[in-house]
Amino acid sequence: MISFRPADLTTDAPGLACLLSLTTAEPVTVEQVRRRWQPTEGEARFTNVALNDQGQIVGLADVGHEAWMKPGHVRLTLVVAPEWRNQGIGTRLFADGVRFAQAQGASRVESAVRDNTPEALRFAEQRGYRVDRHSFESALDLTSFDERPFVSALERARTAGLRFFSLADLAPVTEQLERRLYDLNRVTGLDNPGNNGFFSPYEEFRKFVFETSWFRADGQILVADGEQWVGLAAVAFYPEAHYAYNAFTGVERAYRGRGLAYALKLLAIRWAQQVGARYIRTNNDSRNAPMLAINRRLGYQPEPGTVYLVRDLG
Repeated sequence: MISFRPADLTTDAPGLACLLSLTTAEPVTVEQVRRRWQPTEGEARFTNVALNDQGQIVGLADVGHEAWMKPGHVRLTLVVAPEWRNQGIGTRLFADGVRFAQAQGASRVESAVRDNTPEALRFAEQRGYRVDRHSFESALDLTSFDERPFVSALERARTAGLRFFSLADLAPVTEQLERRLYDLNRVTGLDNPGNNGFFSPYEEFRKFVFETSWFRADGQILVADGEQWVGLAAVAFYPEAHYAYNAFTGVERAYRGRGLAYALKLLAIRWAQQVGARYIRTNNDSRNAPMLAINRRLGYQPEPGTVYLVRDLG
């Protein structure tokens, strides 16, 4: 007998973490779940769980608006434990989630599935989703990485007068510096081939970047031409799993074609090695072929990626 109820983070965090770990390359921790479900002022959110006879969480549906999403768009995360699939649990959770999104006036629901789970894609497409884009994930073994073929790009940039540094070199990190970093992220992010034409306001950006546990000023690597910041690589380190994550690399359009992306990624790799990471992960949108080629040349090895899906609501 399956029962359904709203999630209770005081008791459900371990079960939610276990289910969400089925959808990610790295295990999701209980602490990450608690941070993910931390209430945000003015946020409307729906999280429903399915429980078996023993009270174990075997399914979840979570609907909410993320900071990087366009107004009217919501994210729906749906997970059912493998041994409990094909019993109507996912169908019920999905229907409840869509009803909540419609009640909030949402115009579009966005979801994602791993590209090595065709059954999940089939489930979504049968319920009106269509494929929007594909993100390729990859990882680089830092213990065997040979940087010599890529050092020349860094040396050329320095010879040309460009300066590399981290945000930590400018300490203390003031709001003015945070806004300057935000502006560079926004300019290069909106010019990224994989961008959807929207970038979150500064107030929301600082919540999911500056206020997170993974943010480190020394992991924000920058390149400047004089006083103008023209590129960055943002890197996080997860010590409990001994890996780093290159979340974003961007170069202003006028400075592309000079090898700056290689130089920034090399410095990101060096930083990851220095803090003790065994490997570094990244992902690339299928529409960003140049950055995908750079990562392949650096030696990143492909792993299961993510298919992003959308469903318009009437």
